[in-house]
Amino acid sequence: FKIAHLLYLEAEPLADGLKVCRLHHTFGAYAAEIYATKGLYRIDPILRLALGGVRPVEWTTARRRFPECEPLFHAAEEIGLSTEGVALPLPSPAGRMALLAINANMSPAEWSTYRRCHLRDFQLAANLFHASMLEHAAMAGAIDERDMRLTGRETEVLTWSAAGKSYWEIATILGISERTVRFFMTNARRKLNVVSNTQAVAQ
Repeated sequence: FKIAHLLYLEAEPLADGLKVCRLHHTFGAYAAEIYATKGLYRIDPILRLALGGVRPVEWTTARRRFPECEPLFHAAEEIGLSTEGVALPLPSPAGRMALLAINANMSPAEWSTYRRCHLRDFQLAANLFHASMLEHAAMAGAIDERDMRLTGRETEVLTWSAAGKSYWEIATILGISERTVRFFMTNARRKLNVVSNTQAVAQ
């Protein structure tokens, strides 16, 4: 595939814009800086159409349809980026929206033929990449959730602390060292997101 650049975005729509959840691209730091500092995301028709639709968005079509977006395409041309490309909307859970944008260094005629030949391949690649990102996020979330559950020992230590026992007394009752009791209490406070034993017991 004669692809110059790729951009993957997953975002959550807000009343005043978008909250970026995941962003990966190959356009480089300079292009990203220009896009952000000039506020080009505010006039980017590709974002508007791809994140709000279901059909692939041809960049040249978006350019013709929204003349106010010319500064975006001029900025791209000034730094040597091609303005030929397509954005593929992707279904995303939890009210989010996603897209994969594909950019190619070709003439309009070459790109038109190339896109017709490979659009199905692009869509498949986009779906597989997006599915992989979602699966990775789900696995990471499950691991984090498991990591935040109290172990049996941490629960025991908290229970005895709630009964008014000191670290030394808990250590004696459970047959472990006082240092180990402190370790379990520290872990319990971290997992419960509290700073004191009293708060941990209350949780």
